[in-house]
Amino acid sequence: MLAILLLIGHEKIDLSSEFSRRLPLIVLMILSYLSCVKDSGFSGHNVAITLVKLLVVTVLSWAALTYLPALVQNHLSPIYTFANRLDPALNAIYTPFEWLLVGLALIACLLRFIFVTDNNHAALLLGALLVAIMPAYSGFELHSVLTLVLATSFVYAMLKDSFNMAFKDELTGVPSRRALMQYVNTLGRKYVVVMADIDHFKKFNDTYGHDVGDEVLKLVASRLNRIGGGGKAFRFGGEEFIMIFPRKTPQQALPFVEQIRQLIADYPIALREKPRPKKAPKRGTGKPNQGKTVKITASFGIAKRSSEFNQFSDIMKQADIALYAAKKAGRNCVQLAKQPE
Repeated sequence: MLAILLLIGHEKIDLSSEFSRRLPLIVLMILSYLSCVKDSGFSGHNVAITLVKLLVVTVLSWAALTYLPALVQNHLSPIYTFANRLDPALNAIYTPFEWLLVGLALIACLLRFIFVTDNNHAALLLGALLVAIMPAYSGFELHSVLTLVLATSFVYAMLKDSFNMAFKDELTGVPSRRALMQYVNTLGRKYVVVMADIDHFKKFNDTYGHDVGDEVLKLVASRLNRIGGGGKAFRFGGEEFIMIFPRKTPQQALPFVEQIRQLIADYPIALREKPRPKKAPKRGTGKPNQGKTVKITASFGIAKRSSEFNQFSDIMKQADIALYAAKKAGRNCVQLAKQPE
């Protein structure tokens, strides 16, 4: 498909003017759709599903541009009047219905970028803006749109991969230590730091193997990622995680930490069965080989930013001291750092 698009761009195949006019709008709909959908990860199945969805978006966009203008044109005269007051040339770029589509697509991309501020959505928003203004140029040609879309897609993929490598922990998928240090720079004068550590993780690793240990890390990370109260989880290293609660006191953050602690403690982990023996046991003899179920727990230490401890490294030390107190108190509990009010 990519080869066909490139061929069209370079050879300038003679397509109808109607198709050339609608192409930027269809591309704009596709970009706004990509901006709003959730990233499901890369796999053959997901790529196939995404291509089918993009085809559906393309067909629906073409149908909307074909049939809807005649149905709603009487209601869109204010758009024509407004554009004419700004600059009469605007109505030569798009019809009122097309202006409506452009506006809705750009608003969707902008809102998504505001709520999910990352390089991926920034690239999609930029691509949507560039495609939207493309017909304003007198030398507009089909190959220009295709080149722009391919370039935008490349930049989008590059930024996405770079962002994930730099700021996402590869194993657990939660933000990494580098993301934590950048996030700290955006915090105000009031916030809470929570240090979390999986109990007896080294012993668990030695007993069941690193593969199972990795699954435990993923499980704990997925639970910490559900933290409420405006908290945000990061993997600090090994089996240690950090959660940040902006504009909260330790007492305000405590119920949310307790909820996560209980969520981790109540979740059973089914261990994989050992390889089957070469000779299966005879029927009626022995019990079936059932996988073992275990549970894990985590300990938490909470500290706040204060006039005495205003550097992030100092607050982390206080949270670490509270975490050690939780371990000493029997693990699977939450302790608050002893700090002045």
